[in-house]
Amino acid sequence: LRCMSSYPPHMELPMPALSPTMTQGNIARWKVQEGDEVRAGDSVAEIETDKATMEFESQEDGFVAKICVGDGAQNVPVGAIVAVMVEEKEHVGAFASYVPPAVNAAATDAPTAATTPTQSSSTSSLTSSSTTVRTDES
Repeated sequence: LRCMSSYPPHMELPMPALSPTMTQGNIARWKVQEGDEVRAGDSVAEIETDKATMEFESQEDGFVAKICVGDGAQNVPVGAIVAVMVEEKEHVGAFASYVPPAVNAAATDAPTAATTPTQSSSTSSLTSSSTTVRTDES
């Protein structure tokens, strides 16, 4: 049993839609590691689409608490949580065993993605600046 309310305030970073027709992408590589501090505008990963490799930029200042989908992950659905950020460095350790909710079906080639389907969020752009605090139980 996983109680989401036991986590400190955090921001879930979804796989971005880097084009109007993008439905899934690949994580070419992360440019950050768990525990790293990032600033708004920093490139945190390279995302491969069917047409190009593009930079995934942080929209917020904070610390990378958890990378949920690793380097080389294939066919990650837009909106699937790929990482978690926190505002305070001391909260990073609280996410060591964090498993995000899945969006639709989990990526078949991303072994660290969760497999429990949930409703997908219509917010899948990189411009989200609000903090998502999960309080539901799964």
